[in-house]
Amino acid sequence: MLAQHLTRRVSLDRIGWIPTSCLGLFGVLLFFVHTCLVLMYSMERSGLTGRRLFASFHIRRIFRIYPLSILAGAVALALHVTSDVNGIRGLSVASLGGKREIIANFLLIQNLAQVKSIINVLWSLPFELQMYLFLPFIFLWIRGRRRFWALIALWTASVLAALAQPHIPALGMLSILLFVPNFLPGVIAYSLPHVPRIKSHFWPVLILSLVAIFTLRPTLQVGWILCLALGLSIPWFAEIRTPWLRTVSNRIATYSYGIYLSHQFSIWFALGVLAPYSLWLRIPVLVSLLIALPVVLYHVIERPMIQVGIRLANRWSEPNMEQAEAVAA
Repeated sequence: MLAQHLTRRVSLDRIGWIPTSCLGLFGVLLFFVHTCLVLMYSMERSGLTGRRLFASFHIRRIFRIYPLSILAGAVALALHVTSDVNGIRGLSVASLGGKREIIANFLLIQNLAQVKSIINVLWSLPFELQMYLFLPFIFLWIRGRRRFWALIALWTASVLAALAQPHIPALGMLSILLFVPNFLPGVIAYSLPHVPRIKSHFWPVLILSLVAIFTLRPTLQVGWILCLALGLSIPWFAEIRTPWLRTVSNRIATYSYGIYLSHQFSIWFALGVLAPYSLWLRIPVLVSLLIALPVVLYHVIERPMIQVGIRLANRWSEPNMEQAEAVAA
């Protein structure tokens, strides 16, 4: 996504045969696979079931996603910046939408309200949240049984629903259907036994191969198939053991959400606001902001809010909570 927005800002539409607009999209689709797999293991480790699982899972997701997304939207409003206006690719100063659009962006229901995202990176978050509504149901359904073939059937049904969605007016608001085939492969990967027969250093080869295939035909339909291929492949790979690579990956994962939400502001300021100045100033400012903003956002807002979510989730998922609620009633 960062590479896509940098190239768009400098009006670089293609790198060789590769349309730069497809890079960010496929990155998001691969993330959908990853997030479902990680969250399935997270629910397994929690040992929770029933209402306690749902309460814990959703409280944690709310405090993980909303604080930074609301901050990003509020900053955009305060600065009067929005995406792809006045012929400028990326954030630029412009009049923002009405109350309906602003409220939908804060609630992360842009697809349901059928309004544009103020900051275009916010487009994926409604789909994440809506998929998360169903993920605990799927987890409880397959828990302890690993229904692989049933999940393959469910993925096939999701593809058919996604193909039908644009052609059925009644499904116009349910654009989430277009991305369910990208989420489910993460669940499929979870349902398979981990049989590490392929060395971990071939993992980047797989990812780069999938990216290369997508650039040849960057459509959602191809994305569905490639995400399924990724989900089926994950259990065959050995875990990465290289210490420095694990450390770098951990740091990137830690700050990834901040990078995702803040990088357009960094690009806008360094390449837009500072446009009259020399590249010798703008490039160091850009690099500094791309590194510093996610770190500051994580430690000042994201991590404290995650901790609040954990404490609330633990409180609501205590074994005696349901009994206490019954007594109170």
